[in-house]
Amino acid sequence: MNEALKRATPLVFLLVGGTHPQSGRAHRVWQADIQIRTLEVTRGKTTMSARVVIYSDNDDDAQDARLLILLPVGVGIERLDPGCAASRGPSMVPALRAAVMCEMGAIHNRGFREVTVTTTLATEPFPKRFGVFTYSSTPDPSPGNNYAERTIP
Repeated sequence: MNEALKRATPLVFLLVGGTHPQSGRAHRVWQADIQIRTLEVTRGKTTMSARVVIYSDNDDDAQDARLLILLPVGVGIERLDPGCAASRGPSMVPALRAAVMCEMGAIHNRGFREVTVTTTLATEPFPKRFGVFTYSSTPDPSPGNNYAERTIP
């Protein structure tokens, strides 16, 4: 094996995890369990608000964290937190009129971010739901806690 390859081999094992071939020591896998901790929807006389708390755990920071808020049909956006922008709803879900994407940067291990979106009231009488989904560029060992939804009270 040439010298350059011998020097590169430990780096490869550090990135993908496993055991270092020369020392026999195990390397930790880089992961962050980003999750929805809270989704509260409150209704006022003319507006409603969705408050979302995102939490990161599992010993690593969640890098490039994002929050996608799926808005119910018939609401308009009144106020967005900094770092959030509205867009059309996803094409694969025709019932949605809009979505809000929030860029949150890095969330440190055991840290959290809070986002609040204020909308108009829904015009239709049938039940409406807010949906929220969070993700990051860091591998997530427990993606089942990345989504939540609530019915508008």
